[in-house]
Amino acid sequence: MSDQCGVVIKDDLKFAGESVSIVSQSKIQIDCEFEGDVIGPEVVVSERGEVRGIVAGDRVIVLGRIVGGIRGKWVTLMSSAYVEGDIHHALLVIEKGAGFAGRCRQSDARGWPEGRKYAA
Repeated sequence: MSDQCGVVIKDDLKFAGESVSIVSQSKIQIDCEFEGDVIGPEVVVSERGEVRGIVAGDRVIVLGRIVGGIRGKWVTLMSSAYVEGDIHHALLVIEKGAGFAGRCRQSDARGWPEGRKYAA
């Protein structure tokens, strides 16, 4: 996981609305409640983070909660993670203690669509 972060959505914010998306050319870290899709080359959902929507990236690291789905080349669910939804991946790591309710599908998933939105 890269230490440099391009976009950090802090824990004192809550985003919600119809068709809300964050698309970034650099790493994104979600530390808050976010309703919508998150797309970037590396997406980290921190222990305080919760995303209700699709998370897509070349690398997706989950320490918090996702209700929706994930599409990524390298997907890691850390021990504190909970994901409710389908995961499309090339490589999937699930640490002991992580929660996952959904289906996983291995493919040559192109996670980060360079601006295009993927639905899992």
